[in-house]
Amino acid sequence: MKNSTKGAIAAGASAVLLLGGAGSLAYWNATGDIGGGTITAGELTLTESTPGAWTLNGAPVTDVSAVRVVPGDTLLFTGAWTIGATGDNLEATVDVTGLESQGGLADDVTVTDTYTVDGAPLAGQITDDNDGDVLAAEVVVDFPFGTGIDNTSQGQALDLTDVSIVVTQGDASP
Repeated sequence: MKNSTKGAIAAGASAVLLLGGAGSLAYWNATGDIGGGTITAGELTLTESTPGAWTLNGAPVTDVSAVRVVPGDTLLFTGAWTIGATGDNLEATVDVTGLESQGGLADDVTVTDTYTVDGAPLAGQITDDNDGDVLAAEVVVDFPFGTGIDNTSQGQALDLTDVSIVVTQGDASP
């Protein structure tokens, strides 16, 4: 091999070594700030403000588990909670839960729930404007007399243990 070829190979090898050892090749870049900040999640809470109470046909009930209803009875629950509602696009519905798919006496009663916010009927949904307001609930469990009620309802039960007033936030996307 000629000395000039050997010299060219040596020069090429040393150029590769110099490039590899010197780091990466330089290139241009730029950054644009988006002007962000810290965001914080809101909240949706209910804090009991008036302890719930049961009545049977208007008379106070101290132990709802001891109640033995007969056709024509109306059981009423009343209670109130302070609403914690913060969030720019917060919208939430109010409902009574815990009576779904129970069977037994649940098939023979009618449950009606009504709500007020600071004494006025709840119109629509809870929003962040309701933060600090009082949500009052009335849940009526009516065991009607007459049509549809027969002897098969005797001895049947309705479990009120897991009945709750639930405020559920909906999707805030436009």
